[in-house]
Order: sequence, then C-alpha cells, then structure tokens
Amino acid sequence: MVARNEDSAGNLERGWSGRQKCVGWVILVAYFLLLVYRALHARAGGDAAGVPVWELQDSHRLVGWMVGLVVVAVCELAYYLPLGFLTAVLVPRGSAWLRRLPISLPALGAAGAIATLVRAVETAGSWRLVAFAGLAFPLLGCLLGAWMGTTWLRGRRARLWFLPKLALLTLLAALSMGLFLWLSLEEQPLLFEATPVTSAEKRRLVELIRSKSPRSLDEDETHTLRLTEHDINVLFSWGLSVGSPKRKAKVDLPGDSASLSVSMNVPLGRGRSRYLNARIVGEGGVEEGILNFRVNRCRLGAVELPRWFLRSLSPVVASLLSHDRRSRPFVEAIRSMVLEPGSVQCTYGPLQLPPGFRQDLFGPTVGSEAVLASIRAQIAHLLIVIDRSPSSPPTFGMCFEAAFALARDRSVGNDPVAENRAAIFALGVLLGHPRVEEFLGPVRPDGGYGAARRTLRHVTLRGRSDWTKHFCVSAAIAILSHQTVSNAAGLLKEELDADTGGSGFSFSDLLADRAGTTFAVVATRDEAAARAMQDRLVRGFRIDEFFPPAADLPEGIPDAELQSHYGGVGGELYRHFSEEIERRVASCAAYH
Repeated sequence: MVARNEDSAGNLERGWSGRQKCVGWVILVAYFLLLVYRALHARAGGDAAGVPVWELQDSHRLVGWMVGLVVVAVCELAYYLPLGFLTAVLVPRGSAWLRRLPISLPALGAAGAIATLVRAVETAGSWRLVAFAGLAFPLLGCLLGAWMGTTWLRGRRARLWFLPKLALLTLLAALSMGLFLWLSLEEQPLLFEATPVTSAEKRRLVELIRSKSPRSLDEDETHTLRLTEHDINVLFSWGLSVGSPKRKAKVDLPGDSASLSVSMNVPLGRGRSRYLNARIVGEGGVEEGILNFRVNRCRLGAVELPRWFLRSLSPVVASLLSHDRRSRPFVEAIRSMVLEPGSVQCTYGPLQLPPGFRQDLFGPTVGSEAVLASIRAQIAHLLIVIDRSPSSPPTFGMCFEAAFALARDRSVGNDPVAENRAAIFALGVLLGHPRVEEFLGPVRPDGGYGAARRTLRHVTLRGRSDWTKHFCVSAAIAILSHQTVSNAAGLLKEELDADTGGSGFSFSDLLADRAGTTFAVVATRDEAAARAMQDRLVRGFRIDEFFPPAADLPEGIPDAELQSHYGGVGGELYRHFSEEIERRVASCAAYH
C-alpha cells in the first residue's frame, strides 16, 4: 500500500512537466514579484495596522488597535501560503525518504529563502530586523502552504483528510489564543496607587520639557534631560487619565534596571469589563541612536511568559521600535540614555520629524492633499470676505457663516463632513492660533496675510477675543484627535495660567473650550449632522445657539485659591462649576 501511494505521488510529480510546469514557474515568479511590490509599498506606507497615536487614549480604540495587530499577523501569514504551496508543487522532493515526510523540506527551504528576500526588500536590507522580527509569520505561512502543496501531491485520499486536519489545527490554535487572552485579563486591577497629578506638577513638567526642547537645537548642540522616578510616574498618570480613569501605570527605578506595572480596563461589551494587568522587569538604554534592552520578566494577568521567549522577543521589539517611522526619529536623536537609581538621564540632539509624521499622529485624512486644498480654499475665501468690508470689522458670526456657506457649496460634489472639517481647521488657523497650521501642513498664503491677521485678532465672542481663540482652537483639536484630548488641552491651558504670573484659572475659558469641542463634534458627526450644521449657519449665526452666557463664571483664580477654595482639579466646588458648564453647553440649540 505504501509503495502504491509513493508511486501515485511520484506519478503526480512527474505529471508536472513540460508546459504545465512552465506555467507553474511563471505563476511562482509572478507571485514573487507581487510580494516584492507589496513589500516596497509597505515600506513607503508604514504599518498597515497603524492607528493615529492620539486615538490610542480611547480604550475602545486601543483594544481595536490590538485586534488590528492580530488581523495583520493573520494576513501576513496568508500572503505566504501560495508561496509555500507553489514551491511544494514545483520543487522536487528528492529521495524516497524525503517523500515520506508530510512536508517537502526542499520546498520549505526554497519558500523560506524567497520570504527572507522579500522581507529584506521591505526592511531596506536591515538583516537584524529580518532575522528577528520579520520572518515568524511569513515562515509560518510558507510552512502551512508547503503542507498544503505536499498533501495535494499525495492524491485524493490525502486531500480529503487535509481539511479535517486543518480545521482541528485552527480550532486548537484559536482555543489556545482565547485561553491565553482570557488568562491575561483579570477581574480586578493591580493593587497600586497611581501617582497624583496636580496643577503644580503639570506646570513644572511642562516648563522643564519646554526648556529642553529638541526643536530649538542646532545640528551640533545637545540637551540633557533628567527625569526622576516621580516625574515619569506623573507623566504616566497624566497621559493615561486623558482617555480613561480606569488606566494606571507605575515605574520603579531601583538601579540599572526598571520595573513597570500597568493596569488597563478592557471593555467587553454590555457594560462588562476586565483588566489587562502587566508587570514587566527589564534593563536597557540608547547609545548613539541604537536602542538595546532586555526584558527579564513579564507577567500578563495570570500568565508568566517564559524567559527563553522574552530573551528572543527583546531584540525583536528593539528592532521594531528602532525601525518604526513614528519612533525612529526620536531614537535617532538620542545620543545616550541611561538608567540610574531613581532616575533616567537622556542626552539628545535636534529632532527631525519625517514627512507624513502628522498623518501618523492624527490620521491619514489630516495633511492629505485633498484636505489641505479644502483648507486653503476656506482660508482664501475668508480673507476675501474680510477684504471686501475694510470699514466694517469682521464678527465671529460673519466668519462662521462665510466658512460654512462655502462648505455647503463645496459639499455638492464632496463629503460634507470633510468640508466642515476643513472649515473648522481654517477658522482654527485664522481666529484661533496660527500654530494650528503646524498640525496640518502649509495652508496659509505666502503674502498679504499680516494685515488680515491683525484684523482677525480683534474678532470677539460675547465681547471677548480670548473666548474666540479658546473656541476655535478647541474645535480644531477636537477633530484632530478626540474630544477628550481637546478638553484636556483646554484644562491644561487654564492650569498653566493659574500659576504666578499667569492670568489665573478661568471657568469661563473652560466653557469656551467645551463649546468649541462640542461644536466640532456635532458638525462632523455624520453626513446628516454636517449638512444640518451648514444649513443652520447659512441661515445666520445666533450666539445663544452656540455659546451660552459665561461672564458670571469665576475666572482669574490663582493657584493657591484653586487648591484651597475649589479643592483643586476634581475638588467638590470645581466639580460643581464643571457640571454647570456641561449643563449650559448642552442647552445650546445647535448641539441637540
């Protein structure tokens, strides 16, 4: 029986000759070229699972990003299945002993060599990244494809048994992954307290980082920044709290190593949730733009990852971070970074952000040529409107009416949501702050803008030009990222102003921030809401529909009074005025 099966397989292999074998090799070469094309495209386009960085503060978006990584991994495996199949069918299996194996080893070697070459093209010849990080899923795909091809050559009986075997293998892999994920999630968060974040701490860290900005350095200059363990924990608490109060992290720096504890709420739907708890211990640093680190221990929920796996994974992660286009500019700017007892010291040179970094940070729609063209059209239109009436200063309502009238006209053949976004960005640049342009790309005209800017500086909202800026900048930030980030940016501005020498904490300014954020969210929620906002503004801007009274809210509050009388950010009296702000904004007719 065995001899008969081997003869049958041999006949099938001999059947792949002449014209059919030529066609097979042509298909294999064509598929190889397709993989190379895809590799070049991936190198230019970045990570297929990439998510705008600012969106990761949303727990749901973060979970979606993790799922996306799994999908990308599965797709990467699937791309190399045909490669393994074709080589198994075309490459001779050699001796009779090799033909008895369930997988053709010569075919697997040929497919692996081709996959390595493709990955080398994708990583621009970075063999370290190829060896450690790039071949796991391609080789797994080649292995599965070679198994399929070898089974195909064995005849009809082997093919009939292949599907049940594959289904069982897939089921076991899915069950194993599901069990791992379930054991990684726990019912309770880790038992440590996140470092409290006060207004004074925020101001101190903002001033420290501003004073050491890498953007201010010339080519041969460097800054040295030293962050204590407390500083890092404040930054963790501050950053993680923006997206969800149920996320926390803490770092410990006992010496030349570091330990990180992270606890993050993971929503499971229907109001249910569990916690992804991670405890990581490792060591490392950066020397002349080369990142090195080693993870010595990692526990995810109830799962303790084996040391051999961590030793293999550490160079993979280091290579990925060193070559990722979002992190690479920062790694390359670092001259040295060392762990010290209780602190991290980093020396770095000037930072050069690559083209496309804005899209990586905020999403592919921001900074695209279509969006920039719409914003430029809006800015040119608003400047023309202002020039037409030099004797009559523009008003806040007139600017919004003009911008959304153009947005409605342009929406006849375009997406109304995109046109409303362009209008809000243009208003953010002209009425808010010109630095909004830094997040978008070049949109302002080269000349003739100075006089208009001086005129627009005096546009008021309920008699206050600062409320105009708060409203428009917050609206722009809200559609750059997420409304929670916009709210956090407005709050930070007020906390900085509460310090000695600032204008003081202002609840009225916070209302302007919240009104601008809400306006942007409603105006870009979907196509129907976008058209409804266009129609409302074209009929005329009525201030009470967009911005409630704010003059009676406390402002000019110094830091000492904010802490002692209002209980600081989150205190009882602070929450009272925050709730009042939410009630007033929610009462505006334009936001219903």
